[in-house]
Amino acid sequence: MNPQDAQSSLDEIRRLEGRTRQVLVSQRFARPYVLLAALGLFVGLASLDLENPWRSAALLIGFGLFVGVGIVQEHRALVRRKPTGPEWLFWTGLSAGLMLLFGVLRIAAWAWFGLPAQGLLSQGTVAAAATAATYLAVTPLARRTLTTVTRREGGRV
Repeated sequence: MNPQDAQSSLDEIRRLEGRTRQVLVSQRFARPYVLLAALGLFVGLASLDLENPWRSAALLIGFGLFVGVGIVQEHRALVRRKPTGPEWLFWTGLSAGLMLLFGVLRIAAWAWFGLPAQGLLSQGTVAAAATAATYLAVTPLARRTLTTVTRREGGRV
């Protein structure tokens, strides 16, 4: 093998690695999965204001849908690989940020609008709707961030 063949092979490998990373990010943020995850997030968070046994049932359905979307998405993925440390940090930060936002919005709904703790238009329902809408709104930013994180990971694909 001459040096030009070796270099062209390495260039092809790098090109395919880049394409694999693009497919990995695009399948993580496919529109149907994002919409279903937002619905599950809304149902799960809004269920916190319900009375038992409805609270437990809605909580299981909502967060079950949220987690189930991720499982189905991973099962149907064209590209699979183990997430790296920075990718785990990204997903953990996104989840923690959404939960923090929900708490802040719930307090704001009580303080600014005087909404009750339970009922159809309650603190949790308003905060859950705003959190789910924020999740949908930050999806393009999250996609770009995950693209950057996966590009920086020069290791395995």
